[in-house]
Amino acid sequence: MIDFTSRSGRRVSRRLTSEKIIWLTTVDASHTPQPRPVWFHWDGQTVLIFSERNKAKLRHIAQNPHVALNFNTDEDGDDVAVMIGEAKILGEPPPAARVKAYLRKYRGGVKDIGMTVPEFTASFAIPILVSLKAIRGS
Repeated sequence: MIDFTSRSGRRVSRRLTSEKIIWLTTVDASHTPQPRPVWFHWDGQTVLIFSERNKAKLRHIAQNPHVALNFNTDEDGDDVAVMIGEAKILGEPPPAARVKAYLRKYRGGVKDIGMTVPEFTASFAIPILVSLKAIRGS
């Protein structure tokens, strides 16, 4: 169980709630880390990410579910937050309330990329759920 009551844990928890972008790092077949920025939703327990179909991250997770998540640092390289977790590609949609919370968070972003919500949900239809196992930060 991760301690979100420590100073570092509280900071990571705040960022999981407030940040718009998180970096998801998977590992490819040649064991090379493959980081990419993604949109996400934190419910206090797990990180929900949606992917387009047939993306490399899905193949990577299917081969190796161990992932890392991290945020950008501040301009001085401080405020480090790294999370280690296990990703699972869900075979069914997450609960409707969770999807609504995700879409509410990114309503403006969906519009900014020139999509409607139905277009976005049709394109980014593969849910990935990350269970956090460890955090570290400064």
